[in-house]
Amino acid sequence: MARIDALIKSGVVNKEGFYTLGGRLAIDFANSYKRVGREKEGLSNFDDLLIFMKSHSLLHEDEASDLHMFHFQNPGRCEKVVDTLVELRNSFRNVLMEVEQGWPVSLDFLEDINGRLAGFKSYHKVIPSAEGMELRTIIDENGPEKLMFPIIHDIADYLTSEHIEKTRACASDDCDLYFVNQSRNGRRRWCSMSTCGNRAKVNAYLKRQEA
Repeated sequence: MARIDALIKSGVVNKEGFYTLGGRLAIDFANSYKRVGREKEGLSNFDDLLIFMKSHSLLHEDEASDLHMFHFQNPGRCEKVVDTLVELRNSFRNVLMEVEQGWPVSLDFLEDINGRLAGFKSYHKVIPSAEGMELRTIIDENGPEKLMFPIIHDIADYLTSEHIEKTRACASDDCDLYFVNQSRNGRRRWCSMSTCGNRAKVNAYLKRQEA
């Protein structure tokens, strides 16, 4: 408990144990296969997906309650959404790995993203916000498929942004979390100094003491 509290305080994870160090939703989603306090897949079922969405402020509690009831009545359809997102996440992680190695984004992946975006029925709506007014895309779908839209939309936005050139994998040999490197000097190497960065410093110190 003390460990996760420290990680929450340092901004590494949220209170549900999902990593929040990616710099944006798309990268946090790519890292969602891991969850602090869990040995298994971070998105192993529909409840996990609802928790992930709520913990990233993408789902209100009343919406989550409605979807819990939907899951009770239509478990197969809900679990299919989870399977689809996990498959998409694995493909996206492959894209991140390839891009970091200097390869262009896979055309097959772009086609997949475009096809998924085209499948959503949506409209735009002006709503009040903290800054005044906001133009928001509303998904005209009451089923669990609507949970996929903010994730897929942010992946699409990410692919067209400068963040794609700034994304790095953690330099630790036993960590494969990704992050958008927005440090001032662009030299950030670790997913977090609170975890992998500190371990690397301690290991380097011990090696110097042995020399």
